[in-house]
Amino acid sequence: ASSSMGNMMSAINRSTSKLNGAISGMNKLLGAAGIAVGLTGIVTAAKNAAAAFNEVQENNAALAQVMKNTMGATREQWQSILDLCDAQQRLGVIDGEVAKAGAVELATYLGLSDSLEKLLPVMDDMLAQQYGLNATSENAVNIATMLGKVMNGQTGALSRYGYSFTKAQEEILKYGTEAQRAAVLAQVVTESVGGMNAAL
Repeated sequence: ASSSMGNMMSAINRSTSKLNGAISGMNKLLGAAGIAVGLTGIVTAAKNAAAAFNEVQENNAALAQVMKNTMGATREQWQSILDLCDAQQRLGVIDGEVAKAGAVELATYLGLSDSLEKLLPVMDDMLAQQYGLNATSENAVNIATMLGKVMNGQTGALSRYGYSFTKAQEEILKYGTEAQRAAVLAQVVTESVGGMNAAL
């Protein structure tokens, strides 16, 4: 990853010097209209792009590592979760990188990538309902932790967030297989806030 980052930075440096020339030409051209094109704005944009690139790389690597450790996940399973985060971003208001940060945390509580795939959209709906457009990675990690606790039988965490469930659902959340627990947890949350991410 560092070599690709190096390549990216040298590409930015090369294009910056080209831009210098182009901008001074544009400034002469647009000077009469009182419009100036600042190099600082372009450099800032390039720095922001590099920081965003870094965040994506770090989240992807963290997700790959955790899924490998907790689920013995294959590259295909990891890619499928990345694709789901992207699809969710296109669907609603929760940023793909925010969802990924939540997925990294949630994956530490799970043994099956299918469970992660089932619970990710649920987490995004909860995030959308609580934080809307302002949802951060930290918010996602907090919600993922709560979902993880419920997956480990701590149903009180769900009640504290205001979700209600039947005695039968509680029994499954405490004693069911992981697949059963994930299905019931998704059902309970969806009954309250299902579709919130897309709706917003």
